Amino acid sequence: MMAKRLLLRHATRPPSCILHCISRSNLVRNLASVSSNNHHNNEEANISSSNTTKSPTSPSIGNNSSTFNNSNANPNEVNKFSSFASHWWDSRANPLVGMNPIRIKFLRDVVDSFQPSSAADVDTTAAPNIQLPLHNKRILDIGCGGGLLTESLSRLGASLVVGVDASTHVVEVAKRHSFHENSRLVLPSSLQDDRDIRYIGGITVEELANSWLNEHEKEQTSSSSSSQQQQHELFDIITALEIIEHVPNPSSLLHAAKSLLKPNGILLVSTINRTVKSYGLAIIAAEYISGKVPIGTHTWDMFWSPAEVEQMICSSSQTSNDGDGRMTQIAVSGMVLQPPFINMEWKLDGSDTDVNWIGAYQKQ
Repeated sequence: MMAKRLLLRHATRPPSCILHCISRSNLVRNLASVSSNNHHNNEEANISSSNTTKSPTSPSIGNNSSTFNNSNANPNEVNKFSSFASHWWDSRANPLVGMNPIRIKFLRDVVDSFQPSSAADVDTTAAPNIQLPLHNKRILDIGCGGGLLTESLSRLGASLVVGVDASTHVVEVAKRHSFHENSRLVLPSSLQDDRDIRYIGGITVEELANSWLNEHEKEQTSSSSSSQQQQHELFDIITALEIIEHVPNPSSLLHAAKSLLKPNGILLVSTINRTVKSYGLAIIAAEYISGKVPIGTHTWDMFWSPAEVEQMICSSSQTSNDGDGRMTQIAVSGMVLQPPFINMEWKLDGSDTDVNWIGAYQKQ
């Protein structure tokens, strides 16, 4: 009892860097931490903006604009999530199970508003999957883990979903789960279509971008390939959800992600804002008091505000010489845990990005 009281006393005392940050950040409003919920996915949405102040590290890029530093993975973080792999789909152990429905809702609303299906995509004589909201979309899920989001995207009709993660262990869980009867990825023969879901484990998105873009370059210079064919191998949507706070160089990850987007493509990023409230809720409450998240899951200094992420993605200095194309922030929303908190139900709130938040950015 005495030990627990001592732990809480020290845990609830924010580091001095938090106090220095108060004057730099717009704080106030939000209740969110971590969650757990039922095994599969519903959906809900909303939209808005921001907060400030850590200078992002520039991406490590070679002389070739499509060459990225491959080593953007923290072995401790990879090992941490590998050890959790067997519990990935357990709603009592993994808070992302409960958060997944509102992430999907946000994505759907953004895609409907900023990347609607063209008339060419609609063919009422084709497979029933044609009516699904992500029909014909090619999607990359960075930091896919055990496949929570990846499977949802496939079920919503994407023609290709590639899930990539630095941990081979969690990717093996994702592969196994995709064959589970509860995954609903195996359709009755009457509904079979061209949907494809692939998992790649043990690599970073920088490594993926290097190999992927090199193949594109070969195809582009080949007499049998057109630039249009090469562009079709890029992605309409890329997700990097709950990942940038776990890598040494978030700017490098985001830069590599941008390079794999088609023109008009959408990048979605979610993370935790670096505020006093997030320290109290996402670390003290979630890790030390409720135990919903293992102690040590998060590091407050590695949280990012909406303004900082927008700078990393959209700043002209990040896009001027790399051929990525200009990026524009198109939507931001907070993800807020609703009372009674024990139910672990989340909602989107465009006015409240103090703790968990999600943003969307479009390539011009």
